Amino acid sequence: RFSTDNSIAPNYRPIQPLNGRNITASPATPPRKSNDYTPSHWSELSGSHCGDESQSPIDISTDTVVENEALNSFNFTNFDNKHAIKSITNTGHTVQCVLEDGLVEVSGGGLSHVYSTLQFHFHWGTESAHSVGSEHTVDQKQYPMEMHIVSKRKDLTLDEALKTPDGLAVLGFLIEVKTDMHCKIFKPHLTSPTSSSSEVEVTDEISIDDLLGNVNRESYFRYSGSLTTPSCNEAVVWTIFKESVKVDQVLMAMFPENTGYHNIFRPTQPLHSRKIFTTAAAAGLVPVWVYLLLPCLCTLFC
Repeated sequence: RFSTDNSIAPNYRPIQPLNGRNITASPATPPRKSNDYTPSHWSELSGSHCGDESQSPIDISTDTVVENEALNSFNFTNFDNKHAIKSITNTGHTVQCVLEDGLVEVSGGGLSHVYSTLQFHFHWGTESAHSVGSEHTVDQKQYPMEMHIVSKRKDLTLDEALKTPDGLAVLGFLIEVKTDMHCKIFKPHLTSPTSSSSEVEVTDEISIDDLLGNVNRESYFRYSGSLTTPSCNEAVVWTIFKESVKVDQVLMAMFPENTGYHNIFRPTQPLHSRKIFTTAAAAGLVPVWVYLLLPCLCTLFC
């Protein structure tokens, strides 16, 4: 006969001490995601280099940079190609534009090799008009946003490049607000963001040159560093351009608003014994942001 008492006692045993036993995982068990950790704990990740001596980003103190005459003009191959951007990906932590394989290249600029450009992505803060979100800082000034164009040595595989001190070359462009630019016409086209890890094909005709406009690419800083996300491989020749790209606040706010990602930047890391080099002083050009990026973003978020 069943009891008419409706109360149910707990039917599980409390957890017991492990007492020195090991727990193993099958090969198919996915690793703990790096974004489960804040940057201060990245060095605890398996295979991480995030606690090593030559990490990025850094603060660039202009009082201590060393002029280097070997830092000459870059050769940007197919940066003007309007079909170079293959797709835009919501990676789960940023917006990344993937380029056609083997089409875009970077050389010169004091680089010792030719580099194949793979993708570019962005780092930002929040929707606030006063938000900061760049990874690199200049004389302790942090900018609202930063764009990274990532290339690997043409003579290496990506795996090899990640293990080589100059295996990767990253071009960093600091981005700030220019208040007299307007792009409200595009905002109605933006709806909710696509899901994490989604990818859409780019059909608009847009080039990297279109995005960068007339920003001066002759004047820049150079140092050796790392990737700014785990595993933080110290395999990067960094170029940070002195002149910032100017973007309307409406466009800038669309990144956090439509992705839901906020403050996606790593804090600056110690310089230690590294030197920061600079090109010879030269007059800058007036920067212009070309708003062809907006339809590109609409492609991702609509």
